[in-house]
Amino acid sequence: MVAIAPFRALRYNLAAIGDLSRVVAPPYDVISPIQQEQLYDASPHNVVRLVYGKQSPQDTDADNRYTRAKRDLEAWQRERILVQDAAPALYLYEHTFTFQGESFRRLGVVALLELNDSTREQVLRHEATFSAPKADRTQLLQAVRANLSPVFCIAPDAGGRGLALTDRLSRELPPVASCALGEEAARVWAVTDPAAIQELQELIGSSPVLIADGHHRFEVAWAHRQMSGAVMTYFSWLGDPAVRVRPIHRVMVVPAEAQQGFASRLDACVKRYPCRSVEELFTRLDQSSEPGCFGFYGNGVFSLVRLRETVRSAWHQQRAVPPALADLDVVLLHRALVPRLVEDTAEHDRLFRYTPDPAEALAGIARGEGTCAWFVRPIPLKQVYELASNGLTLPQKTTYFYPKLLSGLFINPFNGSAA
Repeated sequence: MVAIAPFRALRYNLAAIGDLSRVVAPPYDVISPIQQEQLYDASPHNVVRLVYGKQSPQDTDADNRYTRAKRDLEAWQRERILVQDAAPALYLYEHTFTFQGESFRRLGVVALLELNDSTREQVLRHEATFSAPKADRTQLLQAVRANLSPVFCIAPDAGGRGLALTDRLSRELPPVASCALGEEAARVWAVTDPAAIQELQELIGSSPVLIADGHHRFEVAWAHRQMSGAVMTYFSWLGDPAVRVRPIHRVMVVPAEAQQGFASRLDACVKRYPCRSVEELFTRLDQSSEPGCFGFYGNGVFSLVRLRETVRSAWHQQRAVPPALADLDVVLLHRALVPRLVEDTAEHDRLFRYTPDPAEALAGIARGEGTCAWFVRPIPLKQVYELASNGLTLPQKTTYFYPKLLSGLFINPFNGSAA
């Protein structure tokens, strides 16, 4: 059973900082160098200084992004820029945003996820983790001894009870904070009523939960669970239409030695259907249901491409992945198609750049950062949950849960913050 607990969050003192919007930030792993600079300029107390501080050639073991995060976190508490709530609470976190021209309101719960003997079985992972990000987050955790950003999990919600309860509580309680970042907005409520807390604990704890975002932070928290015994986590609901899963598209850098004959090798593997625009391409892609269907952009032309049946059959005969994964578009792209286009795929990652934004993919090609782009379809959330429930890991860069959680709304310090 998933066990969650209320906690005393460390939050920005609105009387001291004024506009909360000036001090929040996106998650560390999507902050570009330009955005990092903008966040630094927004406020001397922007949370980016904690979650993703600047590096310098002059950094030393005694003075680096991690030690500076520790210094700032301690100073901001002394100066009451950050103040710990007096009473333990579960926190409602509302995230409003626009997706494909439609407005959404995602409402979830922030709590401490207890790291106990059953956690590894009850918290489902769907992506592999890598050593470099884990080493980075480990150094930060050891320096600050706090969860600076919540892990993002999805909880099943039989009958929509969880969504209905959080919606009701958000209408009955006064919000304790609100902010905006770009086109996104957030509000926070503190739930301290014991009966409401117990009901939320029972609803979230009734089934295994899925990590949507924050696999590296979860793994680091688990490996260092002796520090706290829990990790700050945001829980959204499986049936909530505002939980959006975007695909992650690929910009491909075709090596010079593979560029000659690339188009003919591609045509031997796929059928191409030219499209007049990226909009037409995505309309046709959304209407396609068979496996191995992609959007492609190269040499100024958009095309819907379908993997030839001979290629797909050959892949199935020699596939080295479980059947439930074999027909996923990203698997077919990377394992069945790309090896036929580029012979040397030993360093597969060097061939690709990843983005959930089609416009950014096209802009990258225009800047000369890639040769062509591959556009893939999203995997339905329920399918992601089912695959993870069966212990299956999706390929790297398959899902992008949108929008990502803002950093700076809650901090969990390891100083007795739990109830």
